[in-house]
Amino acid sequence: MAEPKPLSFDREFAAAAAAMAEAGASIPQLPAGDVEGRRKFFEQFFSSRSSMVPSAPNVTKKEHQIKADDGSTLLLTEFRPSSAASTASPAAFYVHGGGMYLGSVPGFAPSIALKAEALCVPIFAIGYRLAPEHPHPTPINDCYAGLTWLHSHAEEVGVDTTRIMIYGESAGGGLAAGVALMARDRKLNPPLAFQMLIYPMLDDRNQKPIPTIEPHAMWKCDDNITGWRALLGKAAGSDEVVEGHEYAAPSRAKSLKGLPPTYIDIGGLDIFVAEDCSYATRLVEAGVQVEFHLYPGLPHGFEMTGAKTSIVKGVMANRQRVYDEFRRGV
Repeated sequence: MAEPKPLSFDREFAAAAAAMAEAGASIPQLPAGDVEGRRKFFEQFFSSRSSMVPSAPNVTKKEHQIKADDGSTLLLTEFRPSSAASTASPAAFYVHGGGMYLGSVPGFAPSIALKAEALCVPIFAIGYRLAPEHPHPTPINDCYAGLTWLHSHAEEVGVDTTRIMIYGESAGGGLAAGVALMARDRKLNPPLAFQMLIYPMLDDRNQKPIPTIEPHAMWKCDDNITGWRALLGKAAGSDEVVEGHEYAAPSRAKSLKGLPPTYIDIGGLDIFVAEDCSYATRLVEAGVQVEFHLYPGLPHGFEMTGAKTSIVKGVMANRQRVYDEFRRGV
């Protein structure tokens, strides 16, 4: 019997990753806890990737000032495609990624605008405050404040509150899942219509390297430890339970009943694969409609490196189908 093949990158993706490394964009190995070192690298990396994103000239931006629970002013940026209805439109409330301690709406603006163009509905992206300067519960509370602002100003901005999707990627996917739990528990009315969680960061207990994945991971175990400790401090990964822990780390939620229909996708070489598979399974067991995709040979954040590969094009086609179904109310 032939020996089983070890996990490896998709062939096309491997070539794209090698070209990126040759161009000087290889990810440095930094010790756990080095927030500033990671910020310096990843902000440059995101900026270089964003410069390659096609423009979306038919999307306009507008900033709304909103108040956080503590009285601070936050920005909620509206990305409105010309194809969107001017009144009673479906909408997406978007939470950007960045491991809980980096990233921004302006930094991801080109890709958010493309999403708005693909969705054909307005996207409202929340500029939540980052850990460790603003640890839990500030980020999740900021996100929820943005959602409730959208609800209360829906008529003003032309949004149908019965057709709001929450959408997040990576840490933003985890925060989006936390907001969905918070909206359920606080009985947001009307409830969220859908949640779209792209390789979400869900479980602060994920602090041990997975030997078969770690060599290929583009978001490694030490990066993850850094993020969770920035957000939760000493409670990260421990048996200590902090108030609202399940909103920061949704895998800790005791029940997933009553959540909106959900889409999740994840690469097979992503360190979040086990927690995302488990979350999808638990959602199904709770009676929630779920579409889940596990793509072999892809690491975290694969679109930024392998956008032109066949497998990533297939991922984007699946997401586009979900966008279209959401917009049509299927």
